[in-house]
Amino acid sequence: MRDAPRPRAAARSSPADPGLKVSPIFAQTPSSRYRPPMGLRETNATRTRQVLAETAMTLFLDRGYDTTTMEDVAHAADVGISTVYRYFPKKEDLATAFLGDAGLMAESLRGRPDDEDPELSLGHALVAFLEHVERASPQLARFNEVADANPRVRGRLMDWFTEAHQLLCEAVAARRGLAPDDLGVGATTWMAIFVLMRTSEPHPSGRSGSQVARDVMRTLAAAPLRLPRAPSDHVG
Repeated sequence: MRDAPRPRAAARSSPADPGLKVSPIFAQTPSSRYRPPMGLRETNATRTRQVLAETAMTLFLDRGYDTTTMEDVAHAADVGISTVYRYFPKKEDLATAFLGDAGLMAESLRGRPDDEDPELSLGHALVAFLEHVERASPQLARFNEVADANPRVRGRLMDWFTEAHQLLCEAVAARRGLAPDDLGVGATTWMAIFVLMRTSEPHPSGRSGSQVARDVMRTLAAAPLRLPRAPSDHVG
């Protein structure tokens, strides 16, 4: 006797939907002033990644992250399970897909005027990145509900922050004519990542991540920054 077919989740966009507005945030190599626009193949791949990410986030929020399987995502998105694993090898990759490519902030920084104050350029890049992600991913506002309750998702988020920091170091160093491993460059970019981390924490309803980032940067600029001080080599 055959098992009864599983009921489908509420209707969602599918990769084959010609009316789906494709968001570049889901591209593996987003277009920018340094990259050509996406071709047809990359557009189709981005469309599939977007549908899978949006479908997965809806299921995570409706059913819970732990109880949602990759098979559930494939079924709801009307694709084969191999398609899901081809684009997202791990379930936590699906949960963090809304952050987009870790190099987007560095790309934004490279697009700032060369004669602009370096710290202001970095602030613009931070806000531009957050605004871009917020426009592209309406569900991002509820990402914390998934991340806060799941260590693997938080771990993947930390991996994303680390990669973003490395790429941002390269962009900041290039603007300043310094090496990417320069201590000053590393400290500056870690402060930028700190601002991003604060935007990923719960904040008052109605306030976007970009608004929170502006507030955090203003607070940091107004308060004296206390750095660790090396103790004396003399013991005793």
